[in-house]
Amino acid sequence: MNHDEIVDEIFALYKSLNFAPPYGKYTILASFYLLNNATGALKIISIGTGTKCLPTARLPASGEALHDSHAEVLARRGALRWFMEEIKRVSVSQLASDWICPCGHKFTLVEGAELHMYISTVPCGDASTRFLATFQDAAMASLKDSSVYPALSPSQASRGRDNYALFGVLRTKPGRADSPPTQSMSCSDKIASWSVLGIQGALGSRFIKPIYVASITIGEVSKVLRDTVLKDCRRALYGRLEGIDGLPEGFSYHSPEIRFTDRVFIHSRDSLPIASGSCHDSLCSLADANCVPEVLINGYRRGVSPKHRLRDKSLPVLSQLSLFKLYNELSCAILVTMQTYHAAKQCQTEYQEAKQRLVGPGRPFCGWVKTNSNVQNFMG
Repeated sequence: MNHDEIVDEIFALYKSLNFAPPYGKYTILASFYLLNNATGALKIISIGTGTKCLPTARLPASGEALHDSHAEVLARRGALRWFMEEIKRVSVSQLASDWICPCGHKFTLVEGAELHMYISTVPCGDASTRFLATFQDAAMASLKDSSVYPALSPSQASRGRDNYALFGVLRTKPGRADSPPTQSMSCSDKIASWSVLGIQGALGSRFIKPIYVASITIGEVSKVLRDTVLKDCRRALYGRLEGIDGLPEGFSYHSPEIRFTDRVFIHSRDSLPIASGSCHDSLCSLADANCVPEVLINGYRRGVSPKHRLRDKSLPVLSQLSLFKLYNELSCAILVTMQTYHAAKQCQTEYQEAKQRLVGPGRPFCGWVKTNSNVQNFMG
Protein backbone atom coordinates (compact mmCIF):
# COMPACT_ATOMS: atom_id res chain seq x y z
CA MET A 1 0.00 0.00 0.00
CA ASN A 2 1.56 3.33 -1.06
CA HIS A 3 1.28 6.53 0.95
CA ASP A 4 -1.48 8.01 -1.25
CA GLU A 5 -3.60 4.93 -0.58
CA ILE A 6 -2.95 5.30 3.14
CA VAL A 7 -4.07 8.95 2.95
CA ASP A 8 -7.27 7.70 1.30
CA GLU A 9 -7.78 5.36 4.26
CA ILE A 10 -7.31 8.29 6.67
CA PHE A 11 -9.85 10.36 4.71
CA ALA A 12 -12.36 7.48 4.78
CA LEU A 13 -11.97 7.16 8.55
CA TYR A 14 -12.36 10.92 8.99
CA LYS A 15 -15.51 10.92 6.84
CA SER A 16 -17.00 8.16 9.00
CA LEU A 17 -16.74 10.42 12.08
CA ASN A 18 -19.45 12.75 10.68
CA PHE A 19 -17.64 15.97 11.57
CA ALA A 20 -17.82 19.06 9.38
CA PRO A 21 -16.78 22.68 9.97
CA PRO A 22 -19.43 25.40 9.53
CA TYR A 23 -20.00 26.61 5.97
CA GLY A 24 -17.02 28.56 4.64
CA LYS A 25 -14.69 27.48 7.47
CA TYR A 26 -11.67 25.26 6.90
CA THR A 27 -9.63 23.11 9.22
CA ILE A 28 -6.42 21.05 9.21
CA LEU A 29 -6.28 17.27 9.55
CA ALA A 30 -3.42 15.24 11.03
CA SER A 31 -3.05 11.55 11.74
CA PHE A 32 -0.57 9.01 13.10
CA TYR A 33 -0.52 5.48 11.76
CA LEU A 34 1.51 2.32 12.24
CA LEU A 35 2.82 0.32 9.30
CA ASN A 36 4.52 -3.06 9.53
CA ASN A 37 7.04 -3.35 6.71
CA ALA A 38 7.27 -7.12 7.14
CA THR A 39 3.55 -7.93 7.00
CA GLY A 40 2.10 -4.85 5.26
CA ALA A 41 -0.34 -4.36 8.14
CA LEU A 42 -1.70 -0.83 8.63
CA LYS A 43 -3.32 0.70 11.71
CA ILE A 44 -4.49 4.31 11.93
CA ILE A 45 -4.17 5.06 15.63
CA SER A 46 -5.18 8.72 15.88
CA ILE A 47 -6.87 11.55 14.02
CA GLY A 48 -7.04 15.22 14.98
CA THR A 49 -8.32 18.41 13.40
CA GLY A 50 -7.90 21.99 14.57
CA THR A 51 -6.11 25.33 14.30
CA LYS A 52 -6.61 26.98 17.73
CA CYS A 53 -4.80 27.21 21.08
CA LEU A 54 -5.50 28.82 24.45
CA PRO A 55 -3.90 32.13 25.41
CA THR A 56 -1.69 32.10 28.49
CA ALA A 57 -4.31 33.94 30.54
CA ARG A 58 -6.84 31.13 30.01
CA LEU A 59 -4.72 28.06 30.80
CA PRO A 60 -6.61 25.79 33.25
CA ALA A 61 -5.12 25.19 36.70
CA SER A 62 -6.10 21.52 36.89
CA GLY A 63 -5.21 20.21 33.44
CA GLU A 64 -8.85 19.84 32.37
CA ALA A 65 -8.54 21.53 28.96
CA LEU A 66 -6.23 21.22 25.97
CA HIS A 67 -3.69 24.05 25.82
CA ASP A 68 -3.03 23.44 22.13
CA SER A 69 -5.72 22.17 19.76
CA HIS A 70 -3.78 22.25 16.51
CA ALA A 71 -4.35 19.08 14.49
CA GLU A 72 -0.76 17.86 14.74
CA VAL A 73 -0.77 18.21 18.53
CA LEU A 74 -4.13 16.47 18.98
CA ALA A 75 -3.01 13.62 16.71
CA ARG A 76 0.20 13.20 18.68
CA ARG A 77 -1.63 13.22 22.04
CA GLY A 78 -4.06 10.69 20.56
CA ALA A 79 -1.14 8.48 19.52
CA LEU A 80 0.34 8.74 23.03
CA ARG A 81 -2.97 7.74 24.60
CA TRP A 82 -3.33 4.82 22.18
CA PHE A 83 0.12 3.49 23.13
CA MET A 84 -0.64 3.81 26.85
CA GLU A 85 -4.01 2.09 26.42
CA GLU A 86 -2.39 -0.67 24.33
CA ILE A 87 0.11 -1.26 27.14
CA LYS A 88 -2.80 -1.48 29.57
CA ARG A 89 -4.63 -3.94 27.30
CA VAL A 90 -1.54 -6.14 27.04
CA SER A 91 -0.88 -5.96 30.78
CA VAL A 92 -4.46 -6.87 31.71
CA SER A 93 -5.13 -9.57 29.11
CA GLN A 94 -1.60 -11.03 28.98
CA LEU A 95 -2.17 -11.36 25.23
CA ALA A 96 0.39 -10.23 22.68
CA SER A 97 -0.06 -7.00 20.75
CA ASP A 98 0.44 -6.79 16.99
CA TRP A 99 2.33 -3.52 17.45
CA ILE A 100 4.23 -3.37 20.75
CA CYS A 101 6.19 -5.88 22.79
CA PRO A 102 8.02 -5.92 26.15
CA CYS A 103 11.65 -4.79 26.10
CA GLY A 104 13.23 -4.92 29.54
CA HIS A 105 11.06 -2.93 31.95
CA LYS A 106 9.35 -1.02 29.12
CA PHE A 107 7.64 -1.64 25.80
CA THR A 108 8.82 -0.93 22.26
CA LEU A 109 7.51 -1.33 18.71
CA VAL A 110 7.55 -4.88 17.36
CA GLU A 111 10.17 -5.67 14.74
CA GLY A 112 9.22 -4.24 11.37
CA ALA A 113 6.70 -1.72 12.72
CA GLU A 114 7.14 2.01 12.13
CA LEU A 115 5.19 5.12 13.11
CA HIS A 116 4.21 7.56 10.35
CA MET A 117 2.43 10.92 10.23
CA TYR A 118 0.10 12.67 7.79
CA ILE A 119 -0.72 16.41 7.80
CA SER A 120 -3.15 18.03 5.37
CA THR A 121 -0.95 21.14 4.96
CA VAL A 122 2.49 22.46 5.93
CA PRO A 123 2.90 22.74 9.73
CA CYS A 124 2.77 26.23 11.24
CA GLY A 125 6.05 27.89 12.20
CA ASP A 126 9.43 27.60 10.52
CA ALA A 127 8.36 25.00 7.94
CA SER A 128 5.61 27.17 6.46
CA THR A 129 7.15 30.66 6.47
CA ARG A 130 7.95 30.80 2.75
CA PHE A 131 4.93 28.65 1.83
CA LEU A 132 2.52 31.13 3.46
CA ALA A 133 4.40 34.12 2.03
CA THR A 134 3.50 32.99 -1.49
CA PHE A 135 -0.19 33.60 -0.69
CA GLN A 136 0.23 37.09 0.81
CA ASP A 137 -1.13 40.03 -1.14
CA ALA A 138 1.29 42.78 -2.11
CA ALA A 139 0.18 45.15 0.67
CA MET A 140 0.74 42.56 3.40
CA ALA A 141 4.08 41.52 1.95
CA SER A 142 5.19 45.16 1.88
CA LEU A 143 4.08 45.65 5.49
CA LYS A 144 5.96 42.54 6.63
CA ASP A 145 9.09 43.56 4.74
CA SER A 146 9.05 47.06 6.22
CA SER A 147 8.35 45.99 9.82
CA VAL A 148 11.28 46.37 12.21
CA TYR A 149 11.57 43.97 15.14
CA PRO A 150 14.07 43.88 18.00
CA ALA A 151 17.05 41.61 17.42
CA LEU A 152 16.17 38.03 18.36
CA SER A 153 18.63 36.30 20.69
CA PRO A 154 19.12 32.50 20.55
CA SER A 155 17.38 32.24 23.93
CA GLN A 156 14.17 33.83 22.62
CA ALA A 157 11.25 32.55 20.60
CA SER A 158 9.73 34.80 17.95
CA ARG A 159 6.08 35.79 18.37
CA GLY A 160 4.07 34.14 15.59
CA ARG A 161 5.17 35.39 12.17
CA ASP A 162 7.26 38.29 13.50
CA ASN A 163 10.76 38.25 11.96
CA TYR A 164 9.28 36.10 9.23
CA ALA A 165 12.40 36.49 7.08
CA LEU A 166 14.43 34.57 9.68
CA PHE A 167 14.73 30.82 9.16
CA GLY A 168 15.33 28.16 11.80
CA VAL A 169 14.03 30.21 14.74
CA LEU A 170 11.59 29.03 17.40
CA ARG A 171 8.11 30.51 17.11
CA THR A 172 5.06 30.61 19.35
CA LYS A 173 1.44 30.28 18.25
CA PRO A 174 -0.66 31.85 16.89
CA GLY A 175 0.71 33.52 13.78
CA ARG A 176 -1.54 36.60 14.00
CA ALA A 177 0.13 39.54 15.72
CA ASP A 178 -3.19 40.83 17.11
CA SER A 179 -3.93 37.58 19.00
CA PRO A 180 -3.24 37.25 22.76
CA PRO A 181 0.11 35.57 23.57
CA THR A 182 0.32 31.86 24.29
CA GLN A 183 2.83 29.40 25.73
CA SER A 184 2.30 27.01 22.79
CA MET A 185 5.25 26.48 20.48
CA SER A 186 4.64 26.17 16.74
CA CYS A 187 3.93 22.76 15.25
CA SER A 188 7.24 22.94 13.34
CA ASP A 189 9.07 23.28 16.66
CA LYS A 190 7.11 20.47 18.33
CA ILE A 191 7.63 18.06 15.43
CA ALA A 192 11.34 18.92 15.45
CA SER A 193 11.51 18.13 19.17
CA TRP A 194 9.97 14.70 18.46
CA SER A 195 12.91 13.97 16.12
CA VAL A 196 15.12 13.93 19.24
CA LEU A 197 12.80 13.09 22.15
CA GLY A 198 10.23 10.83 20.45
CA ILE A 199 6.45 11.30 20.47
CA GLN A 200 5.85 9.48 23.77
CA GLY A 201 6.64 12.51 25.97
CA ALA A 202 7.66 12.43 29.60
CA LEU A 203 4.59 10.50 30.82
CA GLY A 204 4.85 7.85 28.11
CA SER A 205 8.58 7.45 28.79
CA ARG A 206 7.66 5.69 32.03
CA PHE A 207 6.28 2.77 30.03
CA ILE A 208 7.67 2.82 26.49
CA LYS A 209 11.02 3.46 24.83
CA PRO A 210 11.33 6.50 22.52
CA ILE A 211 9.14 6.23 19.41
CA TYR A 212 10.27 8.22 16.40
CA VAL A 213 8.36 9.24 13.27
CA ALA A 214 9.62 7.44 10.16
CA SER A 215 7.91 9.68 7.58
CA ILE A 216 5.68 12.75 7.30
CA THR A 217 3.29 13.06 4.36
CA ILE A 218 2.08 16.61 3.67
CA GLY A 219 -0.81 17.79 1.52
CA GLU A 220 -1.87 21.10 -0.06
CA VAL A 221 1.53 21.85 -1.65
CA SER A 222 1.47 22.50 -5.39
CA LYS A 223 4.17 20.87 -7.49
CA VAL A 224 5.80 24.23 -8.30
CA LEU A 225 6.38 24.87 -4.58
CA ARG A 226 7.51 21.42 -3.54
CA ASP A 227 11.26 21.94 -3.91
CA THR A 228 11.07 25.06 -1.70
CA VAL A 229 8.76 23.49 0.86
CA LEU A 230 10.82 20.29 0.97
CA LYS A 231 13.94 22.31 1.77
CA ASP A 232 12.08 24.26 4.46
CA CYS A 233 10.53 21.14 6.02
CA ARG A 234 13.85 19.32 6.13
CA ARG A 235 15.38 22.28 7.95
CA ALA A 236 12.44 23.01 10.25
CA LEU A 237 11.27 19.52 11.19
CA TYR A 238 14.66 17.98 11.94
CA GLY A 239 17.66 19.49 10.12
CA ARG A 240 18.25 22.37 12.57
CA LEU A 241 18.89 19.78 15.30
CA GLU A 242 21.45 17.75 13.36
CA GLY A 243 24.59 17.34 15.43
CA ILE A 244 22.85 17.54 18.81
CA ASP A 245 25.06 15.72 21.29
CA GLY A 246 25.08 14.28 24.79
CA LEU A 247 21.75 12.47 24.53
CA PRO A 248 21.21 9.67 27.08
CA GLU A 249 21.05 6.04 25.99
CA GLY A 250 17.92 5.23 24.01
CA PHE A 251 17.54 8.74 22.57
CA SER A 252 18.97 9.79 19.21
CA TYR A 253 18.53 12.24 16.35
CA HIS A 254 16.14 11.07 13.62
CA SER A 255 15.32 12.51 10.21
CA PRO A 256 11.85 11.45 8.99
CA GLU A 257 11.30 11.18 5.27
CA ILE A 258 9.29 14.16 3.98
CA ARG A 259 6.91 13.47 1.13
CA PHE A 260 3.91 15.11 -0.52
CA THR A 261 0.52 13.90 -1.65
CA ASP A 262 -1.86 15.20 -4.30
CA ARG A 263 -4.83 13.96 -2.28
CA VAL A 264 -6.96 16.95 -1.18
CA PHE A 265 -8.53 16.99 2.28
CA ILE A 266 -12.25 17.69 1.94
CA HIS A 267 -12.27 20.47 4.56
CA SER A 268 -8.97 22.13 3.67
CA ARG A 269 -8.68 25.77 2.65
CA ASP A 270 -7.85 24.66 -0.91
CA SER A 271 -11.11 22.71 -1.19
CA LEU A 272 -13.36 25.68 -0.38
CA PRO A 273 -14.55 28.07 -3.10
CA ILE A 274 -14.47 30.89 -0.53
CA ALA A 275 -12.79 30.47 2.86
CA SER A 276 -13.90 32.93 5.53
CA GLY A 277 -11.54 31.69 8.25
CA SER A 278 -10.60 28.62 10.23
CA CYS A 279 -13.00 26.48 12.24
CA HIS A 280 -13.10 27.07 16.01
CA ASP A 281 -14.02 23.44 16.74
CA SER A 282 -11.49 20.61 16.88
CA LEU A 283 -11.97 16.87 16.51
CA CYS A 284 -9.99 14.07 18.15
CA SER A 285 -10.36 10.34 17.72
CA LEU A 286 -8.19 7.33 18.54
CA ALA A 287 -8.33 3.66 17.66
CA ASP A 288 -9.67 0.94 19.98
CA ALA A 289 -11.11 3.53 22.36
CA ASN A 290 -14.10 2.96 24.61
CA CYS A 291 -15.13 6.60 24.10
CA VAL A 292 -16.71 8.26 21.08
CA PRO A 293 -14.75 10.81 19.03
CA GLU A 294 -14.75 14.19 20.78
CA VAL A 295 -15.41 17.67 19.46
CA LEU A 296 -13.57 20.40 21.37
CA ILE A 297 -13.94 24.16 21.54
CA ASN A 298 -11.51 26.34 23.48
CA GLY A 299 -9.84 23.16 24.73
CA TYR A 300 -13.00 21.75 26.38
CA ARG A 301 -15.50 19.19 25.17
CA ARG A 302 -18.25 20.96 23.28
CA GLY A 303 -21.52 21.16 25.21
CA VAL A 304 -20.06 20.68 28.71
CA SER A 305 -21.03 23.44 31.15
CA PRO A 306 -18.24 25.10 33.19
CA LYS A 307 -19.48 23.59 36.49
CA HIS A 308 -19.14 20.04 35.09
CA ARG A 309 -15.74 20.37 33.39
CA LEU A 310 -13.83 18.47 36.12
CA ARG A 311 -16.11 15.45 36.05
CA ASP A 312 -14.36 12.36 34.71
CA LYS A 313 -16.99 11.83 32.01
CA SER A 314 -16.69 15.46 30.90
CA LEU A 315 -12.91 15.61 30.55
CA PRO A 316 -11.37 15.59 27.06
CA VAL A 317 -9.58 12.25 26.75
CA LEU A 318 -6.43 14.03 25.52
CA SER A 319 -6.27 16.65 28.30
CA GLN A 320 -3.35 16.60 30.72
CA LEU A 321 -5.66 15.47 33.52
CA SER A 322 -7.14 12.56 31.53
CA LEU A 323 -3.73 11.35 30.37
CA PHE A 324 -2.42 11.65 33.93
CA LYS A 325 -5.31 9.55 35.22
CA LEU A 326 -4.39 6.87 32.68
CA TYR A 327 -0.73 7.17 33.70
CA ASN A 328 -1.74 6.60 37.33
CA GLU A 329 -3.83 3.55 36.40
CA LEU A 330 -0.78 2.01 34.72
CA SER A 331 1.50 3.12 37.55
CA CYS A 332 -0.71 1.53 40.22
CA ALA A 333 -0.20 -1.82 38.54
CA ILE A 334 3.55 -1.49 39.10
CA LEU A 335 3.34 0.18 42.53
CA VAL A 336 4.59 3.64 41.60
CA THR A 337 3.98 6.32 44.27
CA MET A 338 1.21 8.81 43.45
CA GLN A 339 2.43 12.36 42.70
CA THR A 340 1.49 15.54 40.86
CA TYR A 341 1.41 15.74 37.06
CA HIS A 342 4.49 17.99 37.06
CA ALA A 343 6.41 15.69 39.42
CA ALA A 344 5.50 12.60 37.38
CA LYS A 345 6.99 14.21 34.27
CA GLN A 346 10.10 15.39 36.09
CA CYS A 347 10.89 11.95 37.54
CA GLN A 348 11.43 10.48 34.07
CA THR A 349 15.12 11.28 34.39
CA GLU A 350 16.40 9.98 31.06
CA TYR A 351 13.69 11.85 29.15
CA GLN A 352 14.34 15.04 31.13
CA GLU A 353 18.07 14.70 30.51
CA ALA A 354 17.42 14.38 26.77
CA LYS A 355 15.06 17.37 26.92
CA GLN A 356 17.71 19.49 28.65
CA ARG A 357 20.09 18.62 25.84
CA LEU A 358 17.49 20.12 23.52
CA VAL A 359 16.11 23.15 25.44
CA GLY A 360 18.68 23.81 28.19
CA PRO A 361 20.98 26.87 28.26
CA GLY A 362 23.12 27.11 25.16
CA ARG A 363 21.33 24.21 23.48
CA PRO A 364 19.62 24.32 20.03
CA PHE A 365 16.11 25.08 21.39
CA CYS A 366 17.13 27.15 24.44
CA GLY A 367 14.41 29.68 23.55
CA TRP A 368 11.64 27.12 24.09
CA VAL A 369 8.76 28.72 26.01
CA LYS A 370 8.04 26.58 29.06
CA THR A 371 4.57 26.09 30.53
CA ASN A 372 4.26 27.54 34.03
CA SER A 373 4.50 24.77 36.63
CA ASN A 374 1.60 26.32 38.58
CA VAL A 375 -0.81 24.94 35.96
CA GLN A 376 0.70 21.44 36.26
CA ASN A 377 0.60 20.84 40.03
CA PHE A 378 -2.60 18.79 40.05
CA MET A 379 -3.23 15.20 41.10
CA GLY A 380 -4.87 12.63 38.85
